[in-house]
Amino acid sequence: MPLPTAKKPGAKKNNHGKRIAADAEAKKTFAAFEHRGLTFKIPHPRNFPLQVLMIDDELVATQLILGQDQWAAYLSAEPDIEDFGEFATKMSEAQGRDDDSGN
Repeated sequence: MPLPTAKKPGAKKNNHGKRIAADAEAKKTFAAFEHRGLTFKIPHPRNFPLQVLMIDDELVATQLILGQDQWAAYLSAEPDIEDFGEFATKMSEAQGRDDDSGN
């Protein structure tokens, strides 16, 4: 008689880990804003990627906040420097003011 393999418990553990990650994602709050006919969804500043704190470049920080897909969508509109200023303002306004943010 074959012995049970470790695959079944591993699968349960992996599914459980995915469920925990999904639960954590569901608890995060997001803000949305529109720009050039596209809707962008951004996390609350407390949920920004940690790398944002290590970046002094506003473009790179924005790319990290948006993620690859949304950043690619923004770039597909062929923005110029003035447009990025408008985009950054909309992004900031969408986040609003938060008593915990120090703003």
